[in-house]
Amino acid sequence: MALATSSALAQDAALPLTIAPSPVTTDGNVAAFPTDLILALPQAGDAQVPGLAFDTGGSITITLPSAFTRVAERPINVAVPRGWPQADVCCYVASAVGNVLTITFTTPVRTDGPDAPGVKILAHIRGGAFRNPSAGTYPIVAQVRESPGAAARTAGGTVTILAAVPAARIATTNFLLPRGANASGQTVTVNRPAPALLGFLLWRGGAPLNGVGVMPAQPNQYPRYTGGLLVRDVNGDGILTLPGDEVVGGIIGKAPSGATGQSAQSPVRGNGAPILSGQLNGYGTTEPVAGLLPVRFTTGSKPGDYAPTFELSGGNSVQVTVRTVLP
Repeated sequence: MALATSSALAQDAALPLTIAPSPVTTDGNVAAFPTDLILALPQAGDAQVPGLAFDTGGSITITLPSAFTRVAERPINVAVPRGWPQADVCCYVASAVGNVLTITFTTPVRTDGPDAPGVKILAHIRGGAFRNPSAGTYPIVAQVRESPGAAARTAGGTVTILAAVPAARIATTNFLLPRGANASGQTVTVNRPAPALLGFLLWRGGAPLNGVGVMPAQPNQYPRYTGGLLVRDVNGDGILTLPGDEVVGGIIGKAPSGATGQSAQSPVRGNGAPILSGQLNGYGTTEPVAGLLPVRFTTGSKPGDYAPTFELSGGNSVQVTVRTVLP
């Protein structure tokens, strides 16, 4: 099995999992809602860290606690991503007996080539085949076999099931890019706009949050948000102004020491107006995607990793990375 050099994925160690709601829902870990969870290995979103490789017939067996309800009329629906949204490996079949799901690979999966960097998320459990239990913390255990005759390795983690839909949520997405591409982790030269737009899905009160864009930082009033403000166009005029419009979150900058000039901005139309959340189509779609926020990141003057954190007020935060090199 091809594993990351991280000690967390060492061959003789159990595989730790981070279990969280998928990026495309705000209620995937909420009590009584359909289960929509991802089981992520360490550094899942970093394409430079290799994941797991499987031979034909290799498998992943996942046991959900009995408190999760199997919805018999819904077929099993899982995906096995390479670590970021819209980037599954190929090819596998999935089945279930009660609350035990088995994913079996029908072709080899390698850490290089078209499936690089290999399996980084053991499963995205979706499709309404299961329903979440009451609020609480639950263990989820998996057995990983690199080939049909290989000894099983244990993977495990816990998931927190919430009592109610979060007040606000932000999640990274690659809806703006061709399938398999990833905006986080792209490599750009210094002082240049990243070619791929960063994409985020925004929710508030369980509904997509439209009309949000990026404004420059205002350190005197919002010292936490050193990389910019997330602002909602309250009056619908297509222009972001303060005071007047609503600050719904912000960006916490993180850059190589001494770097200057880095920025996160809303892309603009020909007339100079910002493109706000809910106004842009996804890749290959013909309709705007509700809550989809596009962001253009420009690198600063120093090479290294730029890792801004995007946060929604009253909700969570997510971090993305743009790697920067000298020309």
